[in-house]
Parts: sequence; structure tokens; C-alpha cells
Amino acid sequence: MPFWLKWVALPIAGVVVAFWIISAIVGFILHGLVTLVIAAAVVGALYWGYHKVMMEIPAYRRKKLRDKQRKGLY
Repeated sequence: MPFWLKWVALPIAGVVVAFWIISAIVGFILHGLVTLVIAAAVVGALYWGYHKVMMEIPAYRRKKLRDKQRKGLY
């Protein structure tokens, strides 16, 4: 290996490899965060939709109102 190649190519290769490793770690973390955000949004939407549909049932609505009034008594 020529002398200049050791002083030019190896540091460049080191920077490229370090960038590749760091970007892989950051990408993994961001992927995990995005997955958590999407999962939280899906769970929230399911909870909201369930509550909205169930409030259409009169017995469920009455029970929720009764529970809400009881909460104030304690």
C-alpha cells in the first residue's frame, strides 16, 4: 500500500464507517420512536371509536352518567 494511501484513504474509510454505524443506530432509535407513536395513535383511535360507538347504546350511556355522578359523592 502506498504511503499516501495510508494517510488519505484510511481516515476517509474510518469516517465513512463511523458515519454508517452512527446512522444505523440513529435510524434504529427513530424507527422505534415512530413505531411507538403510530401504536399510541392506533390505540387512542380504537379507544375513541369504541367509546363513541358504545355511547350510542342508551344503557351504556346511563351507566357512564351514573358512574360519573357517583364519583362526585366520594
